[in-house]
Amino acid sequence: MQRTALRRVATTAIALAALGLGTLATAGPASAAEKNGYLESGEFGLFFNTGPAGAVWDLYYQDVDFWGEKFPGPGNGTDDFVNDNTAGYNNRDSVRWWVYTDANAGGYEGSLPAGYIGNATATFKNKISSAYFYEAS
Repeated sequence: MQRTALRRVATTAIALAALGLGTLATAGPASAAEKNGYLESGEFGLFFNTGPAGAVWDLYYQDVDFWGEKFPGPGNGTDDFVNDNTAGYNNRDSVRWWVYTDANAGGYEGSLPAGYIGNATATFKNKISSAYFYEAS
């Protein structure tokens, strides 16, 4: 809960700074590395293949709709679409993450505790369309 609150405060502060100063504010190194295809500490990863293996979609903040997003690589699945195309997880974050089979926290909901590594079940394999670091439904 504390991390969620800190992320919200940081996001609000950055938005206000950019608006008030007329400049683009940047987040810290962890969020700057988000979606770069390399799963780092503090990120949640969705993988193209089971294992988990192949290209990874690495998130630091929630993503409400994977539509149009592609796996950046490296690995099998590079440049394939992320939406409805993930088969494994690795939660390198310190908080639980929730995944949904539809955009905007719709459809089926699943949760993955901190440190979890594994394959998507039949309900979620190649059906995930959004992910959050808090329960969004």
